Parts: sequence; structure tokens; C-alpha cells
Amino acid sequence: MKKIKFTIIATLLIFGINYGQTTYHAGFKTIELVDSSRVYKPNTTETDKLHYRPLDLDIWYPSNEKSNTQLRFEDLFRLHEERANKYQNENDYTGYSDELILYLASSFGVEAKDGQRLLKVKTSSFEKIEPANGKFPLVIYMAGYNGMGWENFRLLERLAENGFIVVSISSIGIYPGDMTNGLANTMEQVYDAEFALKTLNAENELNIDFNNIGLLGLSWGSMSGVIMLDNHPEFKAMVSLDGSDTFYYGDTDEDDDFLTKIYDANVINPEKITASFFHIEAGDRLDEFIPTGEYHYFKKVNSSKRYLRFLNSKHADFGSIAWALKTNEEQIKISNEIMESTVLFYKKHLKQVNGFDTFYKQLLENKDITDEPYKYSTEKPKELIVSGIVQDSKTKEQLDYVNIGILNKGVGTVSNKNGLFEFKISESNINDTIRISMIGYKAKTFTVKNLLNKKDEILINLDEEISELNEVVVTAKNWKRKVLGNKTKSTFIGHVFYYEQLGKEMGIRMNSGRNPIIVESFNFHISYNRFSAKAIFRLNMYRIENGKPTENIIKKNILISVEPKQTGMISTDLRDYDIVLSEDVIATLEWIDSEGEVKPTEALIISVGLLTGGTYERSSKEAKMKKVLKGMGLGFTMDVKY
Repeated sequence: MKKIKFTIIATLLIFGINYGQTTYHAGFKTIELVDSSRVYKPNTTETDKLHYRPLDLDIWYPSNEKSNTQLRFEDLFRLHEERANKYQNENDYTGYSDELILYLASSFGVEAKDGQRLLKVKTSSFEKIEPANGKFPLVIYMAGYNGMGWENFRLLERLAENGFIVVSISSIGIYPGDMTNGLANTMEQVYDAEFALKTLNAENELNIDFNNIGLLGLSWGSMSGVIMLDNHPEFKAMVSLDGSDTFYYGDTDEDDDFLTKIYDANVINPEKITASFFHIEAGDRLDEFIPTGEYHYFKKVNSSKRYLRFLNSKHADFGSIAWALKTNEEQIKISNEIMESTVLFYKKHLKQVNGFDTFYKQLLENKDITDEPYKYSTEKPKELIVSGIVQDSKTKEQLDYVNIGILNKGVGTVSNKNGLFEFKISESNINDTIRISMIGYKAKTFTVKNLLNKKDEILINLDEEISELNEVVVTAKNWKRKVLGNKTKSTFIGHVFYYEQLGKEMGIRMNSGRNPIIVESFNFHISYNRFSAKAIFRLNMYRIENGKPTENIIKKNILISVEPKQTGMISTDLRDYDIVLSEDVIATLEWIDSEGEVKPTEALIISVGLLTGGTYERSSKEAKMKKVLKGMGLGFTMDVKY
């Protein structure tokens, strides 16, 4: 991590001191609306409560009062569960909040149990207090993908404390409300914002100054925001918080296709806007892939504009959750700087109050903040195709489900039932090492260059490995039985195998103890499955050294099939495999094949619940295994006897 250059301002931020003087307290209220111009649930009549589009507005507003009704984060967060049940009548989401908060905490790098602490955090939002006198500029907040105002509650409070009225528009798609990257779903958030604006303008109980309106978007909400901005030349300012209005091609074909359709629909025209525009971008935006192109909204804007990129920031820093969890000093500092620059930008353009330009210059004195957008080669990297056949060196039998990949990198594949493999790599990998490995065989390594230099078809011969297993004596006795692992059957939260992730592996630690135990079955719980083809997984069990997986103790393939759309508990009888454990192992599932095409947007989700050891994952067998969820584990269990 780079050493941070602290200014006096930055030091104040670390200790939670707000810049500038806040005049007001932040009032909070919710307004329930129904848009009778839009049918929400298809094939229903007007008597159905979901026939027309429901809409809940979360509003933060300035007030001179400070009551005893100070909200906790829990009060805002549980609105998510309440509305998940309200906006559809097919599934019961009761209890969803209690599980989601644990998952949120673990995904932010703290223990899952800290989610309960987050629920009790006191916000600066107050219910049932009177709005302050006078008129106040309006900021329309477009929530992130499937999000609501709670995701950025502290920023929205800060705006209200500085004399802005903030209306949060939740990210809710067409019935049953799930948002996607498609244009139709994205437009639903835009239509919700338009209806909210129209309703508030007609009633105006909040003393809104409709001559000074701004937009604020987080992530995918920024895409909805710029679409709305295109229809409102009277809006004066917009802030995009690591928004999808700027998009880099080359991550997934699915996202590339979604975004291209939106751009081709001519619903955004950055060259024509007159509003002042401020894009703040995360430093990890391009960490996982090399872009092949971009649609950079900020670069196309001709009006007054500013840009900042926090080099050490992550996408999560642009909401309020990391800030509320107090994850680490640097993350809190970044969150505060993002919030303060946003507030000052609106004060400049909606209130004509100075301060933003000075603060902007101070931020740029920090070597870890830049006003230069990403620079990368626009030339598409040359792709190389590595293909061949893997077979047994003696029998010449073609070997199925062999792992082939670049060592220590998440690039690789698995051979099919006929021993054939093919995968693409970048020309930059030409000097890297490819490793070919399979249970029961000695692994082989080659440099990419040497492998591609073979004149004939690439044919890999693997030698069978004769393993001498440590003898474990299990004396006949009256057996006792127990279940190892995580018994969760959550239908609310889980960890995902996406359609393009063939070769991905994930698992948990099984605490077997030192006395020998016999494994009778392996079980896992699927909460969601949209795979349109049968998926085949391989079960692995790794010894553990220094907390990391090493040797796979299973010496023959144990394959587990999951039928298309199959959910619930999947159990595999292991009694014929004579698996005896006398030490803890990491048990994983590795997706190695599908019988048919798994289509873009499809996913299979394994249930997740509280588990001290967390979850391990890697994108391919030759990549490094990482712990990705702290205090949350997959719904894997093993039935054992001892």
C-alpha cells in the first residue's frame, strides 16, 4: 500500500471531523406512491395491489429540529426486506435482512458478526421533525444496482445537513422488481424518478427549489442518472460515483452487449448536456481485465466538468457501509473525501457557495489522487489459442477433466470428456508457465512459448502417479456419527458460479479433528439455479499447511451432477471411496463441465451462512486460492462416522 501524503484537511477527516459548517439536522421520511400510468405486474386487473407501479421515496431534508427519534442503521436497512415482500407476492423474504447484513459485513473484509454491530449504528437521520423554513435545492439520488438509499445514508444525510433535499430512487426493475443491466429495467428507475419529480412538484410540501436540481448516481444508478439528465436541460449538476456512465469494454461479452444496446438506443447524449458534471472513479476499476475500448461519458461532456480518481480506492468506498463499519483508517479517509467533494460540488452549482475549487486543488496535492482518467492501450491485445489433447502415457486413453492453466494466474480450462482442451490467452503470457494436472497423475509444466512451438498437434502424455497413502487403522466398534461443515440452507444469500466461470473452485474448511473419521457423504445446498444445462462438479479435499490448501487427498475423480434448474440439498454417497480423515481439510467443489450450453446471465448459487473459517475460492486450478468471505461459509457438509 502506498504511503499516504496527509494534508491538514485529510488529517481532520480521519478523525471524523466534517469540513465546513452544517446548519441543519437531517430529517427523514418516506412517501408511498403508486404510478397508475404504468402497469407493474402483468396479467392482473386493477383490483390487484401490484397492478400499477408502486414507488417508495426515501427523503432526507433539512430541519432546525433534533428530536429523540434518531434512527439506527437498522431502521433504514430493514426497509429493503419490507419492500422485497411488498413489491412481489411470490416469495417470502422475511428474515432476509438478518442474513444480508452478515454477508455485507464479510464482503467488506470484517467478521460477519460485525454486521449486527452495523445494525445498531446510530445515524444522523431523525424522523418526525419539521422541515426548515425556506426553499432548498433538490438532489435526486439514483441508487446502485438493486440498491436503496441506505447504501449511501451518510452522504445523503450530509447533503440534508448542508441545506439540500435528497430524494432517493431505489433500483427496482420490472416485475418482480429485480434490476438487470438491460435497457428496459434501467428505464424503470428513470421513470420512477420522473414520476417522483412530477409528484413532488405538484405538492411541494418540502419547500423544494425546483430552479436548482441536481442528480447523484452510484454505480449503475449513474447510468439511469445520465439518461434522465438527457431529458432535463434545466438540471444544473450531476455527480457520478464510480458510475457505469463510463464503461470499459473487454470484461464480459454479456456486459459489453448490454451497454452497447443502451448506447445505440440514443438515450444519452453527453455532448448536449449543459449541467456541470463531476465523475469520481475508483482505483481498482481495471484490476481484473485489460480493456479493449471504452465509452467515457465524462470525456464526451462539453459543459463544465471535473474528474477525480482515488488510486487506492475500491468500488465499495463510494457507499457508506465501509465508513459505518470503520473498516480501516485509509478507507474511512477516502469515503470522507468523496462525500465532502460531492457536497461542495453541489454547494457550488446549486447554491453558488464557494469552497469546491479550493478543496479540489487540495485533494490533487495527494499523490494518490489524480484528475487524469485511465490511460491504456486502445490496441486490442493479440489473443493466442492453446489447444490440444491430454492422454495417459501408457494406455493412450484420453483423459477427461484435466486441469490446464497458467501457473498462479486465473487463466485456464478443463479438458472435456474426450481429453480435448482449448482456451485463449494474451500474447503477454507467452513467457508464462502452463501446468497440466489431474488427480492420480504426475503434473507437467511447459512454457507457453515452447508449447506453441510444437509443430504437430499438442499432445500431452501424463504419467500415472502411484501414491502411498498413510496407513490409518480404524478399529471396528460401535460407530458414532456427526455432521461437519456449515448446515445453512439460506435462500437469501449465497456465493455464485457464473455462466463464464468454468473451472472455478470454491470451498470451506472441514474441522475433522485428529482422530480418524470415515466420510460417508458430501452435501451442499443450492439456493438458486438458472443453468439451462446439466452442470458437473468435482469434489476435492486438500490438506492444509499454514492455513492454505496443498495436496489433494482424493486420488480419483468424484463427480457430482446438478440437473438444469435443480435447487435444494444435493447429496453424494462417498462410502465406496474409503475416505478416512485424520486432519482438517478444505473441501471444494470445482465446476468442470456442462452437458449443453450454459447461457449468458445464467448462474448457480450455493447457500452461505455464518462460519468462522470463511470461504475459499479460485478462478482456476492453477490460480492461488483466496479467502473471500470473512466469517461466512458455503453450505457444505460431510456426514462422518468415528
